[in-house]
Amino acid sequence: MAFILIKGRFHVVGYSPDGDSIRFQAYNLEHWSKLQGISPELNEENHAQIRLIGIDSLETHFRQCQQSVKWALNAAHFLLESLEIDEVKWNEEKNIIISAQDKIEGFILVKKTDQHGRPLAFVFKGEIDHPDGEEFFLPINLFFESVNYQSLLSGQSYPTYYRGIAPTLRKKMTWAVNQARKNKKGLWEFDLTNHGFNVWDLFDEEKTVIILPKLFRRLVSYLETSDNLNYFKHSVVKSEKVLILPNKRKKLFRDIIIQDEHFFKLSELPEDLVYL
Repeated sequence: MAFILIKGRFHVVGYSPDGDSIRFQAYNLEHWSKLQGISPELNEENHAQIRLIGIDSLETHFRQCQQSVKWALNAAHFLLESLEIDEVKWNEEKNIIISAQDKIEGFILVKKTDQHGRPLAFVFKGEIDHPDGEEFFLPINLFFESVNYQSLLSGQSYPTYYRGIAPTLRKKMTWAVNQARKNKKGLWEFDLTNHGFNVWDLFDEEKTVIILPKLFRRLVSYLETSDNLNYFKHSVVKSEKVLILPNKRKKLFRDIIIQDEHFFKLSELPEDLVYL
């Protein structure tokens, strides 16, 4: 699968990186014009917010709500350590990095941006012996070194697939997820996405309920305006469809949410879903 190779540096000081996003400064800004989709949104430092393809880590600050701080920070620390960003110090609230040895060299393989102007990328530390800005076919051995793949293999993030990920790469990522779940690595020891959970426990002070972030976001968004759970499923966007693997059945996302009053779960495994 062809990507654009972009070399640069990773930045975290003054930002709130989590397990699936980080700021990146390209050495050559002209390479951003090669991506599909809307133009990448750059700040005054020419830093772009990179979104790691295929993974979704626990929410640290979605609409003023957060999931398990422990596992959200674990995923962020995994990302930082994978990129060899050292001496990281967070503010008291653990949501902004105030100092670190960042500006670390690395590269991304990216094809397009999302609807928010974030480049969707596989992320790597270090150097690569290919010209900056070239169209690059991602070999499997390099893919295994990506932070994306390693995060899934270590159980730090959930798989979250959208159209555009090559089936060969997606299957490799799913293999990593299955290994992590089998060995109860990281969040899989505590995951309740398919087992079921009490929705009100999501807001318990201890925040011990670990579920797919996409479902968490849908519930939080709904509960901002209503505490009547009877209408929750009707509030989930009708056009939000999923392809269920391996038989490739299409359903609405809301139709794979099973609700029994204030108890919820998904009927399908996260790695069997491709969001359309």
